[in-house]
Amino acid sequence: MTCFDRSELLSMAEQLGFTIRQRDIRPLDFILSLIDALAGDGNCDTQADLHRKFNELTGLNVSYRSWANQAKKDALPTLILWLWVQCLEIFSRKVMAFDEDSPFSEFEHILIQDGSSQAVYDALKEAFLGRFSTVSPAAVELHTTMDLLTNNLVRVQLTEDTRSERDCLPPLPTSMAYILMLMDAGYFELELFAAIDDREGSFICKAPQSINPTILSAVREDGKNLNRYKGQKLKDVLSGFPKDQCLDLDVEWPGFKAWPFRLVVRWNDKKQKWVFVVTNLNRVEFTLSDVLQAYRLRWQIELIFKEMGESLILITPTGLELQQTDVTPNFSN
Repeated sequence: MTCFDRSELLSMAEQLGFTIRQRDIRPLDFILSLIDALAGDGNCDTQADLHRKFNELTGLNVSYRSWANQAKKDALPTLILWLWVQCLEIFSRKVMAFDEDSPFSEFEHILIQDGSSQAVYDALKEAFLGRFSTVSPAAVELHTTMDLLTNNLVRVQLTEDTRSERDCLPPLPTSMAYILMLMDAGYFELELFAAIDDREGSFICKAPQSINPTILSAVREDGKNLNRYKGQKLKDVLSGFPKDQCLDLDVEWPGFKAWPFRLVVRWNDKKQKWVFVVTNLNRVEFTLSDVLQAYRLRWQIELIFKEMGESLILITPTGLELQQTDVTPNFSN
């Protein structure tokens, strides 16, 4: 009842414009009937079925036209998303923690950013264009931010599959103290790193193979300083790096000399290529091993996507007005 509070939901429905005048179709009853229909026995295939379920649940005799006028309102998906977030906040709890002596125990939030693609009906290709037009002409991508410590999504943005991952990064709060972000190579962007650093935040991001910063210092995994690499471009000396030990570098890029970052380099023998992880975590507090181990925690969001994929329900557009919506609430605060 805390999640589905009738008065609070009605207030939000009025703010969003879903409810103009209070009539027989109340927002809570409308949404509960959708949940009951779509999560029930699987016999709801059309809008008429959803309309029938509403009348069955409420005991009313609302006409199909009146019901459909509510279903096609632009405010409905926004209202449902708001309700979903309310449920997530109420049911979320801290499921992961670090020992007190771990340097990662200082973080109040460890945010993982990633996206997952899903093919949809081909008829939606004009609104939701897929990257792989031959196989899936229509597809969507769920851009998400997950808080590792609560094992919950805190931000969701559904877009066409062709939208850039970096375009869907969440807005950064004014202060990012005690926040750590984990990102893969698709989010590598020096402007982003500088902005996080300026806000006193922390990040770990896998870097693409194309990077070529200038090396300011280099320390081997066993603690030996490799001064011969100082001042060199990464690609010019990469072939001489030891493959049996990781390297911990300080590097800089042109135009970002005010933000020297830390670059951890290791050789992946299985894939026969170098792995680059860039971070601003302090070397004294966070060891080379700490950085690599923390980045592996990013895999937790893939498990979330797997769970979501197994329970995802796609509704065929049988007369329902479908529009591309970009609902991106910022829950950073």
